[in-house]
Amino acid sequence: MAAAIRLTVITGPHKDRKFCFCGPTRCQAGRALDCFIQFAGTERDKLISRYHCQMEFDPPAVHVRDLDSRNGTFINGKRIEMSPQVIPDLVGVSCCHGDLITLGGTTMRVDLVDCPHAKNETEGKAGWDGEPAMKDCQLPCPK
Repeated sequence: MAAAIRLTVITGPHKDRKFCFCGPTRCQAGRALDCFIQFAGTERDKLISRYHCQMEFDPPAVHVRDLDSRNGTFINGKRIEMSPQVIPDLVGVSCCHGDLITLGGTTMRVDLVDCPHAKNETEGKAGWDGEPAMKDCQLPCPK
Protein backbone atom coordinates (compact mmCIF):
# COMPACT_ATOMS: atom_id res chain seq x y z
CA MET A 1 0.00 0.00 0.00
CA ALA A 2 1.26 3.49 -0.85
CA ALA A 3 0.58 6.89 0.67
CA ALA A 4 -1.24 9.10 -1.80
CA ILE A 5 -2.65 12.61 -1.77
CA ARG A 6 -6.25 12.80 -2.90
CA LEU A 7 -7.85 16.12 -3.88
CA THR A 8 -11.64 15.94 -3.74
CA VAL A 9 -13.71 18.76 -5.18
CA ILE A 10 -16.24 19.71 -2.50
CA THR A 11 -17.86 22.84 -4.02
CA GLY A 12 -18.66 24.10 -7.48
CA PRO A 13 -19.83 22.49 -10.70
CA HIS A 14 -17.16 19.75 -10.55
CA LYS A 15 -18.16 18.51 -7.10
CA ASP A 16 -16.99 14.96 -6.25
CA ARG A 17 -14.21 14.82 -8.88
CA LYS A 18 -11.06 13.28 -7.42
CA PHE A 19 -7.40 13.71 -8.36
CA CYS A 20 -4.83 11.38 -6.79
CA PHE A 21 -1.05 11.73 -6.57
CA CYS A 22 1.44 9.09 -5.42
CA GLY A 23 5.06 10.14 -5.18
CA PRO A 24 6.71 13.38 -6.26
CA THR A 25 4.62 15.05 -8.98
CA ARG A 26 4.13 18.58 -10.30
CA CYS A 27 1.09 19.82 -12.21
CA GLN A 28 -0.93 22.92 -12.99
CA ALA A 29 -4.56 23.66 -12.23
CA GLY A 30 -6.72 25.93 -14.36
CA ARG A 31 -9.03 26.14 -17.37
CA ALA A 32 -6.39 25.41 -20.06
CA LEU A 33 -6.61 22.10 -21.89
CA ASP A 34 -3.09 21.11 -20.87
CA CYS A 35 -3.73 21.53 -17.12
CA PHE A 36 -3.83 18.16 -15.35
CA ILE A 37 -6.38 19.57 -12.89
CA GLN A 38 -8.71 21.20 -15.40
CA PHE A 39 -11.90 23.03 -14.53
CA ALA A 40 -13.63 24.23 -17.69
CA GLY A 41 -17.02 24.21 -19.33
CA THR A 42 -19.29 26.15 -16.99
CA GLU A 43 -19.94 29.84 -16.41
CA ARG A 44 -18.57 29.56 -12.87
CA ASP A 45 -15.25 28.25 -14.22
CA LYS A 46 -14.56 31.69 -15.72
CA LEU A 47 -13.45 32.71 -12.19
CA ILE A 48 -10.49 30.34 -12.66
CA SER A 49 -7.53 31.52 -14.75
CA ARG A 50 -6.26 29.43 -17.66
CA TYR A 51 -3.12 28.68 -15.64
CA HIS A 52 -4.30 29.38 -12.09
CA CYS A 53 -1.80 27.65 -9.82
CA GLN A 54 0.97 25.09 -9.74
CA MET A 55 0.96 22.21 -7.28
CA GLU A 56 3.89 20.06 -6.24
CA PHE A 57 2.98 16.79 -4.56
CA ASP A 58 5.32 14.81 -2.35
CA PRO A 59 3.17 12.82 0.08
CA PRO A 60 2.30 13.71 2.76
CA ALA A 61 2.50 17.37 1.63
CA VAL A 62 1.50 19.51 -1.31
CA HIS A 63 3.05 22.89 -2.12
CA VAL A 64 0.72 25.35 -3.89
CA ARG A 65 1.93 28.38 -5.84
CA ASP A 66 -0.38 30.95 -7.43
CA LEU A 67 0.52 31.71 -11.05
CA ASP A 68 -0.56 35.37 -10.90
CA SER A 69 -4.20 34.35 -11.29
CA ARG A 70 -6.88 37.01 -11.62
CA ASN A 71 -8.95 35.89 -8.60
CA GLY A 72 -6.24 34.35 -6.42
CA THR A 73 -5.57 30.97 -4.87
CA PHE A 74 -6.68 30.35 -1.28
CA ILE A 75 -5.58 27.83 1.35
CA ASN A 76 -8.09 27.46 4.19
CA GLY A 77 -9.65 30.79 3.20
CA LYS A 78 -6.37 32.73 3.19
CA ARG A 79 -5.07 34.09 -0.10
CA ILE A 80 -1.58 33.05 -1.18
CA GLU A 81 0.30 36.32 -1.48
CA MET A 82 2.88 37.03 -4.13
CA SER A 83 5.94 38.77 -2.72
CA PRO A 84 8.20 40.74 -5.08
CA GLN A 85 11.17 40.15 -2.73
CA VAL A 86 11.00 36.37 -3.09
CA ILE A 87 12.10 34.29 -6.07
CA PRO A 88 8.81 33.42 -7.86
CA ASP A 89 9.57 29.67 -8.02
CA LEU A 90 9.65 29.56 -4.22
CA VAL A 91 6.54 31.62 -3.44
CA GLY A 92 3.71 29.44 -2.23
CA VAL A 93 2.19 27.64 0.68
CA SER A 94 2.51 24.04 1.84
CA CYS A 95 -0.62 22.31 2.93
CA CYS A 96 -1.52 18.83 4.07
CA HIS A 97 -4.32 16.49 5.15
CA GLY A 98 -7.60 18.30 5.82
CA ASP A 99 -6.63 21.62 4.22
CA LEU A 100 -8.86 23.33 1.64
CA ILE A 101 -7.59 24.76 -1.65
CA THR A 102 -9.88 27.22 -3.45
CA LEU A 103 -9.60 28.40 -7.07
CA GLY A 104 -12.38 30.72 -8.21
CA GLY A 105 -15.64 29.09 -7.14
CA THR A 106 -14.16 25.60 -6.72
CA THR A 107 -12.82 24.20 -3.44
CA MET A 108 -10.84 20.97 -3.05
CA ARG A 109 -10.07 19.10 0.18
CA VAL A 110 -6.61 17.57 0.62
CA ASP A 111 -6.63 14.05 2.06
CA LEU A 112 -3.74 11.71 2.74
CA VAL A 113 -4.88 8.17 2.00
CA ASP A 114 -3.36 4.69 2.00
CA CYS A 115 -4.08 3.49 -1.51
CA PRO A 116 -4.01 -0.30 -1.86
CA HIS A 117 -4.11 0.12 -5.66
CA ALA A 118 -0.88 2.17 -5.93
CA LYS A 119 2.73 1.09 -5.70
CA ASN A 120 5.22 2.92 -3.52
CA GLU A 121 8.77 3.66 -4.65
CA THR A 122 10.21 0.56 -2.93
CA GLU A 123 7.90 -1.63 -5.07
CA GLY A 124 9.06 -0.01 -8.32
CA LYS A 125 7.88 3.15 -10.01
CA ALA A 126 5.43 4.89 -7.67
CA GLY A 127 1.82 5.24 -8.76
CA TRP A 128 -0.76 3.38 -10.78
CA ASP A 129 0.69 1.35 -13.66
CA GLY A 130 3.71 3.65 -13.68
CA GLU A 131 1.67 6.87 -13.62
CA PRO A 132 2.22 9.07 -10.53
CA ALA A 133 -1.14 10.85 -10.90
CA MET A 134 -4.71 9.92 -11.73
CA LYS A 135 -7.66 12.18 -12.61
CA ASP A 136 -11.28 11.34 -11.93
CA CYS A 137 -10.11 8.58 -9.62
CA GLN A 138 -12.85 6.11 -8.72
CA LEU A 139 -10.69 3.74 -6.68
CA PRO A 140 -11.84 3.23 -3.09
CA CYS A 141 -9.06 4.16 -0.68
CA PRO A 142 -9.43 4.42 3.10
CA LYS A 143 -8.37 7.66 4.83
